[in-house]
Amino acid sequence: MNFTDIVSPVLRHAAARPDHPAFVFNNEITSYGALVDEGRRAATALLDAGIQKGDRVAVLSANRPEIFSLYLGMAMIGAAIVPVNADFAPHEIRYILGHCGAKLLIEADELTPTVERAVEGLEPAPLRETFDGFLARARAAEPCMEPQAAAGNDLVLLCYTSGTTSTPKGVAATHANELASGLAYSGMWCIGPEDRILVMLPLTFSYGFHAATYVALLSGATVLLAPKFHPRLALEAIENLRPTVFLGVPTMYAMMADVARKDGRRYDVSSLRLCAASGAALNEQIEADCRQSIGITVRPYYAMTEVRPIFSFDLRLASQPPAGSVGRLIAPTEIRLVDDKGAEVPGGEVGELWVRGPSFSGAYYRDPVRTAEAMTDGWFRTGDLVVCEEGNFFIVGRNRDQIISGGAKIAPIEVENALLAHPGIAAAAVVGSPDPVFGQVVKAVVVKADPELNEDDVLVHCRSCIAEYKVPRIVAFLDELPVAPSGKVQKSKLV
Repeated sequence: MNFTDIVSPVLRHAAARPDHPAFVFNNEITSYGALVDEGRRAATALLDAGIQKGDRVAVLSANRPEIFSLYLGMAMIGAAIVPVNADFAPHEIRYILGHCGAKLLIEADELTPTVERAVEGLEPAPLRETFDGFLARARAAEPCMEPQAAAGNDLVLLCYTSGTTSTPKGVAATHANELASGLAYSGMWCIGPEDRILVMLPLTFSYGFHAATYVALLSGATVLLAPKFHPRLALEAIENLRPTVFLGVPTMYAMMADVARKDGRRYDVSSLRLCAASGAALNEQIEADCRQSIGITVRPYYAMTEVRPIFSFDLRLASQPPAGSVGRLIAPTEIRLVDDKGAEVPGGEVGELWVRGPSFSGAYYRDPVRTAEAMTDGWFRTGDLVVCEEGNFFIVGRNRDQIISGGAKIAPIEVENALLAHPGIAAAAVVGSPDPVFGQVVKAVVVKADPELNEDDVLVHCRSCIAEYKVPRIVAFLDELPVAPSGKVQKSKLV
């Protein structure tokens, strides 16, 4: 398939099977024909709002299928969507809007009070429309039948991901990037029009937006979209909606297995041909619990927001990766395993993973400093430690200070900055503490400036200034933090 833009595959499916369901959401079906029609009308409404080729449009909403009508409409006129997490605090939203230079913000109606705080003092502030208001205007517009053709190198998606620094990084993806990644996923998982993909991942992250949803639409499949994840609702949806594919992070599977075990019943999961997990390490206990309590085999794979996919099982092959492996290298991604001097390590030895491929633009958006920190001669340095055995890859550790909790990436320094803004805290360090369900949870180790300070004070303060998923789950108090001779806090002693 030789496509040059992300819309063309969807247009092809809509022409061939206009009545085939593209989305099922809250028992309502959106056909491929209706999805494309709404995308064309959204393109007209965007043009009427002054959006032009190269502009960025931020969307702040919980899961709903119309996000992809907007995505198609933006792509048709050469604009880019910037999905923003609806759970973000106002200052986090403000940073993204300012950094990406969003010309328009389409916000869920219920989030307007949060947005008002987010845009206060922002110059220039984006134009704003409510989600339902924009949709009403779009549905009354004429469909844009001859949109400006998007080129392969036009920006189409800008996702912000947390790293080891205090502000998120923008991962810019062009039409060519998205197509290269989408076709790789579709091929290795053998996704086709007969598939029904249950999506409970948030559409504000690359995993849910691209790997789960866009890959389904590129392949002509049906997306069974849920507003959010709940373990019992997931099991009931599998039983009642009969999906063939389910994608999740390990925490989701751990919660589902726990519910099934407590319910003491075997849910009917016979429709599933594939359950995949990414976003964090899938440990052997979760895999075993899913087999025993649910009756599913969960297959891990490895991808990043920047480069995707990298390692995976491949259903086109007769043999599959052994236990503990995240799979084989997936073309067209290339890799190197290197030592701390950048020299390639011999086979069977642990090295840091460097990757490159057509799914990554090669730079963080408007961020030359962090691009330079992450890139060497065109290779993206992942910070993950990997070993290859007989063509199968194993993630054995990380060499960067980042917490992955339930698939969400959290920068410790961001939580530390929030803690230190409290007048009763003299010093603080944040680490990832092992957890059987979430993989890691945020642990805050605090030195008091106010002897009356307690755990509730710390948590209430954190909830006022950072997103809920970043708030510490464990708070410990010490008289002083352990410090190495270099002056750095010895975080290894705090886990």
